Amino acid sequence: MLGIVTEIWNFFLIVSPWLILGLFIAGLIHSFIGEEFIRTHLGGPGFLPVLKSTLFGMPLPVCSCSVIPIAAGLRKDGASKASTMSFLVSTPTTGIDSIFVTYAFMGGVFAIARPLSALFAGLLIGMLIYITEKNSNPPLVQTYKHGKHPNLSLIVRLKSTFIYGFKVLPQDMSRTLLLGIVVGGILSAVIPVDFAKEYLSNPLIAYPLMIAISIPIYVCAVGSVPIAAALLIKGLMPGAALAFLIAGPATNTITMGFVANKLGKRVLVFYLGGIVIVAIVSGMIIDAVLPGITGKQIVVHGRHLPYLIQVIATIILLGVLFINLSHKKYKGVKMDYEFHVPDISCKHCQMTIEQAVKKVPGVKKIEVSIDEKLVRVDGKIDKEAVVKQIENAGYSVKK
Repeated sequence: MLGIVTEIWNFFLIVSPWLILGLFIAGLIHSFIGEEFIRTHLGGPGFLPVLKSTLFGMPLPVCSCSVIPIAAGLRKDGASKASTMSFLVSTPTTGIDSIFVTYAFMGGVFAIARPLSALFAGLLIGMLIYITEKNSNPPLVQTYKHGKHPNLSLIVRLKSTFIYGFKVLPQDMSRTLLLGIVVGGILSAVIPVDFAKEYLSNPLIAYPLMIAISIPIYVCAVGSVPIAAALLIKGLMPGAALAFLIAGPATNTITMGFVANKLGKRVLVFYLGGIVIVAIVSGMIIDAVLPGITGKQIVVHGRHLPYLIQVIATIILLGVLFINLSHKKYKGVKMDYEFHVPDISCKHCQMTIEQAVKKVPGVKKIEVSIDEKLVRVDGKIDKEAVVKQIENAGYSVKK
């Protein structure tokens, strides 16, 4: 037990400083770019949106379950199957937060190889689907028109950066990140070295095992890193570890069900086949680039930071994770007033409406749901004043 606790603590020391930096940068991307910009450039037919979908998806810190509603929205707004799938593959495979964490555990080679693999996977699958589906009927475009977004102040955007980076994102990833670190610590402490040398260093066993494990399970891009690092320490081939980092976040039973039901079984075959091919080929390239390098030699980079910084960052990260694990979301909770705003379409809409409604006297809490297109408000308020604020912001309220 002491060995397990020690390994878990060591993993936290490695991951915390880099993950905090990644969460902050993810918040900046959300606040200063946003989903509206992404949908504008990713929608529409042709191959260029496939390339844009892949490039835009790579840095976004969105897990394989959270990406599903975004992909569904892209499809509904006019994106082709190829563009939608490129985004669906490249986005959960890597992100700005997971790139930092990958560097912390495994160094620069893996931190570069992972996003490159996501790029190739998105392009490969997008091209296959584009070639086979380009004559199919385009989706029904359903968009909403609203007034031009006002320019939000720098203070508002920075506030949104911290809210998204250290509140919204951790709510989505806290459980899987903690699970990944705990599982990684357990594996590192209990797997016998002799077992690893006998099985995990054999490519005929290591690659099929990692692919078989990674495809059906749900593991986020960040949470997969500690598990791969623990297996590397015990002797797993570097290439097989990279294959797990690619296939694990990109696939799971939920995403496979979404692809089969919404985009078709043929697209599902291209999706799974492309992921497996890219994962194995990328892994083989890593094994060729790092001949004779052991896992223990790879998993050392995070320890280069000063110990005090690691401890402080770990305390901050644990506080953020546990606060968000215990946080009760207001979504679905009955509030005093509900307003149907059909032209809400993105996070920028959400931020704009929140800032407008907060100006109404008596507002205690506000929740803007993009998916439900509802504005929920708690407090003793004048309903007409809320409606007027929403309309002044450029949106319509359906009565």
